[in-house]
Amino acid sequence: MQAIDEIEIGRHGLIIEQGSRRGLLLPQVASEHGWDVETFLDHTCMKAALPAGAWKTDARILIFEAEVFGEQANPIERIG
Repeated sequence: MQAIDEIEIGRHGLIIEQGSRRGLLLPQVASEHGWDVETFLDHTCMKAALPAGAWKTDARILIFEAEVFGEQANPIERIG
């Protein structure tokens, strides 16, 4: 388990594993929702079908960084 004080909202994504359950949330999820680190950890647990707070017990916490790509919509210009 990595130290939770290493987690930076908006920079790091999380994977929580416990037994056969695994949940992953991308870095932008916490910043889009205005979550703090503990809330981010709780929601990652829930994504793994674990109770909120399971990260405090026998869960494995993995921290990662991701490059997020997106498309920007461009309006179609009609001529004529």
